[in-house]
Amino acid sequence: MTLGSGGFDPLAVGPVTVATAIGVVGAVAVYALFVRLFAERADRRFVAIAAVVCLASFVTFVEAATIPGATTGRLAALGAMHVVPAVVCVAALTRVWR
Repeated sequence: MTLGSGGFDPLAVGPVTVATAIGVVGAVAVYALFVRLFAERADRRFVAIAAVVCLASFVTFVEAATIPGATTGRLAALGAMHVVPAVVCVAALTRVWR
């Protein structure tokens, strides 16, 4: 497997885990803010923002595809790592699906 520049592989487990954790903490902070600002409408607004942010996160795939070692399988797994945490955060934080 070829690593990215300087021996750092941004598609490895460590960087992806850290980025996912940062995204989850950000989602919790945004949801807490929405609950304070929008009360009853917080869930719907959060779901809309989460969907937009998740879709926007796929823009990074253009750059990720140029990284040495970025195979279709790794990019597909990376895509799942964008969608799965978003769905889990929305499901755990909101009452939309309850």
